[in-house]
Amino acid sequence: MCFFKKKKSAEKTALDRELVASNSRAVETLIVLSEDEALTNRFNELKEKLKYLIPFEDGDVKSCDKRISNIIDDLRIELSKTKGAVSEKTDKLIKDIELAIAARRTEV
Repeated sequence: MCFFKKKKSAEKTALDRELVASNSRAVETLIVLSEDEALTNRFNELKEKLKYLIPFEDGDVKSCDKRISNIIDDLRIELSKTKGAVSEKTDKLIKDIELAIAARRTEV
């Protein structure tokens, strides 16, 4: 017989809490990579928005958090390519993160 242990809601919420904290910490890397002061200010604002997101066990909210994580990774790659300079793609990716945060808030 095979018994599967279901995750309790507290465990599911803890996993999302870790993902939210990871996203907030990942923005710190973006701050280090950025060479533009205005870009650094935008990253600081994003960091604050991400830091105070409430973790949930809902699958839609988790998918939004994963999408935010993926966009942050793309942004890190773009900043590495442009050596911290602002480009059209960095602006687009920052707007994508802001839209994903707004979408996440509507899912809650």
